[in-house]
Amino acid sequence: MSASAGVALGYEPLADEKRREVRLWIPAGGRHVVPAVSAAFKSALLSAVLELKPRHDARVVVLGSEIDALGPNERAALRAQVAFLPSNGGLISHLNGWENIALPVGYHAPQRVRGLAPEATAMLQQFCADAHSVLAKLPEEMTLYERKLAGYVRMRLGRPQLALAEDLGGGLGGGERRQAEGFAAAYLADNPGGTFVQLEDVPDESG
Repeated sequence: MSASAGVALGYEPLADEKRREVRLWIPAGGRHVVPAVSAAFKSALLSAVLELKPRHDARVVVLGSEIDALGPNERAALRAQVAFLPSNGGLISHLNGWENIALPVGYHAPQRVRGLAPEATAMLQQFCADAHSVLAKLPEEMTLYERKLAGYVRMRLGRPQLALAEDLGGGLGGGERRQAEGFAAAYLADNPGGTFVQLEDVPDESG
């Protein structure tokens, strides 16, 4: 059996031997929290995982596949199984909530758009009292929590096998932070075989 089997996400820098201890090896399935991720490490990790290109400076494993061993078509198929939720939601400024949520599905699977609105609304209602308001707002009209929620629903509707969330509770108050902490459980209820990875930022101690 391959050493990569059963690994949802593996990242190991190789260029600098002193950094070999800085590695990530996450088994497939469930929710995983990666605490205190530096900006440099997170940037390198996300670049490697989202681009899925062969690298000379790191070993990268995604959903059991060694990226260096894959051909272009295999990498494209794998890329469709990976999704990322930025800390600010990652929404497009001139599109409202519904347009932001529906855009990726409309592009990759247009046959699903017709029945998408009830599905998206139900997901929003799990975490928001006024789902229709979120769907109608532009990103600049939303709270940070609403932007994160809209981005999460967009990600979840893509049905990824590996979901990465950046600083999920960052910038949120207690109640909203607790709501955001429920994102992983709802994703896994829909996709029991999936893997939800939370990349937490290093705490800001400047104040």
